[in-house]
Amino acid sequence: MSIATAIAPASTPPNAVRSNISLRRFTPLLFLAAGAGLGVGTTMYLSPPPNPTPVSPSEPEKSESSVVTFEREKWQASGIRTQAAQTAPLTDHVWRTGRVMLDEDRVSHICPLVEGLIVEVPVRLGQDVAAGTVLAVLESREIGQAKLDLVTAKLAATSERERAGWASDSAANMADLIKAVLAGNAIAEIDTAFKDRPVGERRQTLMAAYSQRNHLRGLLANQKALSGTVAGATLQKTEAEFDAAEASLRALCEEFRFQATQQSRQSELKLQETLAGFAAARTRLLTLGFTPAQVDAMDPIKEGAAASRFEVKAPFAGTVVEKHAIRSERVGLQSQLFQIADLSAVWVQADAFEADLPLLHQLKGSGVVFRAPMAGVSERAAGVLYAGDLVDRASRALTVTATAQNPGRVLKPGMYVEVGIPRGGVEPVLQVPASAIQRHQGKSFVFVHVKDGEFHRVDVELGRQGGDRVEVTAGLSPGDEVVVERGFVLKSALFRDQLTSE
Repeated sequence: MSIATAIAPASTPPNAVRSNISLRRFTPLLFLAAGAGLGVGTTMYLSPPPNPTPVSPSEPEKSESSVVTFEREKWQASGIRTQAAQTAPLTDHVWRTGRVMLDEDRVSHICPLVEGLIVEVPVRLGQDVAAGTVLAVLESREIGQAKLDLVTAKLAATSERERAGWASDSAANMADLIKAVLAGNAIAEIDTAFKDRPVGERRQTLMAAYSQRNHLRGLLANQKALSGTVAGATLQKTEAEFDAAEASLRALCEEFRFQATQQSRQSELKLQETLAGFAAARTRLLTLGFTPAQVDAMDPIKEGAAASRFEVKAPFAGTVVEKHAIRSERVGLQSQLFQIADLSAVWVQADAFEADLPLLHQLKGSGVVFRAPMAGVSERAAGVLYAGDLVDRASRALTVTATAQNPGRVLKPGMYVEVGIPRGGVEPVLQVPASAIQRHQGKSFVFVHVKDGEFHRVDVELGRQGGDRVEVTAGLSPGDEVVVERGFVLKSALFRDQLTSE
């Protein structure tokens, strides 16, 4: 039996013939190798491979595929900008559903101040108007009557003013006339002094009594001078008549002084009454929206039929967001004709829940952020106006109201937004701008500028994100110079080099 037959198994399958031939060809070599091993010893030892040189864990070997070399002139021209990673407190947000609303402090529901018929509507829906713009023109009987009442009150006040002035002058002149009479001035001198001074009908009565008194005084003086020829009874009668005339003159002076004073006072009270009526008629027109200059220039006689026109004006600058005024329609005090809103600022309201109450307590003096990705509105800030105090029974939510500026009017009242309530501690964390984070195959990494023109890809682990900043929990150290802008240029170069090397 041959060696090959002894080694081969008793039954060899036909398809193993080629393997047996190959085994017979190399059998002598196998026995020689076995004999050499037996000559050395009865046991075979396999020497282990040499140990590789260990790598220090503190200095990992940098793979060439994670390094991008870029000349400074080129990467500066590409807009690449770096910034050192820093530690600082990071505030993130709890996002809640919200909506944009009209600022209720900047909305006006315009109703007419009088009843009337609409004859003109010069504005259209959606039109921007300035303060004082005429929105509609009404024909109102009330306006026409108010203007006529103003004219009537004005004429009455003018008349009473003249009458009160005359009464005041008359009382003053009467007082001076009485002084002249009691002083015993000559009648001719008194007539000259009071020729152009109004005194009234009492002047004639007073001067007649004064003349009678003077006549009796002269008669009594003559009779006393002729005491030997005038009977005593006549002299006594003349003296009695003189005393009566003197008393009558003094009584008239007192009565006329009182009457003149009272007449002046009554005229002044009547003037005040008419002036009050004029002021009331004027105030009524002022409360209807007319300016003082317009009221002072009103002349319903010249205006004619136009005297009943009343203009409904915009109280402030804004946009006509609702329009209900129709020509030839009769409207009253409760008819809302327009709604004007100032859209330069809006309210942002969010539904917060009881779990958010600790966060809402911190909103005093601060604000929230909001965004509307579907409408293309990026994250914006809003100042908190009211943090809410009432919890709705049905939704178990309370409403947080903030005010936000609306440049370009991109915020449309009624649209839904996401409102972020700030949440964060005061402890500093390592953070970088969100624009520095690159992603590939589910991994996050940044590019670190190691030396001039050399950038290393560094994988990082991320934590919280607040606004445009993101927390880095592993992979970076404070002060690492991280690429924060145009990092996609380095990313493109990195993967291009990897494809080229493969």
